[in-house]
Amino acid sequence: MIKKNEVSYYPEIQQFIEAQLKSNFRSICNRELSVFWGIGELKAKLNQIINDNPEKCSCASKFVQNVCPLNLDIFALVTDGNKFQILILEVKLMPSVGLKEWSQLVGYCLVSGAKYGLLLNINNGASTRLSQILSSETHLSHIKTIVNEKVCEHCLGFMKWDAITQSFEYSNLGLIKSLSDLSERLAIEFSQ
Repeated sequence: MIKKNEVSYYPEIQQFIEAQLKSNFRSICNRELSVFWGIGELKAKLNQIINDNPEKCSCASKFVQNVCPLNLDIFALVTDGNKFQILILEVKLMPSVGLKEWSQLVGYCLVSGAKYGLLLNINNGASTRLSQILSSETHLSHIKTIVNEKVCEHCLGFMKWDAITQSFEYSNLGLIKSLSDLSERLAIEFSQ
């Protein structure tokens, strides 16, 4: 049996998330949502996505001018053509993820300005310590910062990817509890 690394799971994770977000958004808002994926350096990949899809992604042009170069596992530009949000996925293949991995996700969201972030562990969950922290310290998954006198919100969650069923097992850890929850938040934002 060939042992897979975390990168080999990216396509199935992306496909599942995109299908769920689009379906949930369509049922909530009765309109379409587009999801554009990037792997690697955020600024360059976002510029490429915007250049390749100007009719849907030009709403993110100003954002990308100010974003720092960051090397990410996976990110998504989620847009309805008028508004957008960035979703960062920090993907691990470990016996359990802990505070170090959570801190990495938090750091990426803070530095990039991304509103949404998910820590995903393939076939395994969170450490007991991280589970306790995220259960009791809710402010660690709903972070508000002030940048240039503007309040920025960061909404984070943890999920386990089951490689056999090719779906998520929701952990109830963090502010983002499920992809349905994320879709509802996007629907509210894009409807305002």
